[in-house]
Amino acid sequence: MDDARRRQLTDIVAAKAGVDVACAARHLALHDDDVAAALRGIDIERFTLTQRLLNKYRRDPEDALQHVALAVLQHEDIRSDSVLRLERIAALAPPVAGVVMLAEWLAYVDWEGFDSALYANIDAVAAFIGGVLDLPEVAANLLQARDADVFETRRPALAAAALLFIERHTTQFP
Repeated sequence: MDDARRRQLTDIVAAKAGVDVACAARHLALHDDDVAAALRGIDIERFTLTQRLLNKYRRDPEDALQHVALAVLQHEDIRSDSVLRLERIAALAPPVAGVVMLAEWLAYVDWEGFDSALYANIDAVAAFIGGVLDLPEVAANLLQARDADVFETRRPALAAAALLFIERHTTQFP
């Protein structure tokens, strides 16, 4: 590749990633002048896995929440067939454990339905939602009214609050 083309690629990577030319050139060299690979390499260097997931899935907060929870489970090697799964999740840092618990509960709502999910760790889920995420009305609906339609209308706000919580605690996530 000639020097003019290499400079052009370096300028493209620097502009897209918002880094200096030296950083862009280093990543292009590491990735054999593959612009997409260089951009991914810069992101990996600059952002944690959680930050990258939040950036990628931000348009769908609940999807982002599920991806972050899955990343935690994979990072901690917590498998679904583990007998000690709940204990291992509870042993995580409190913000991380709460997010994983909430994500798993929301997935349970999708798999088994709202009525069944009301019997799956509901007290801990409601405490996390009402206390940590500061959504007492959502928690009260889960514990008292148990109204699926009300929950579904508040579910997007719940997922958005969870993402804000993750952003405030990103240092505790992978």
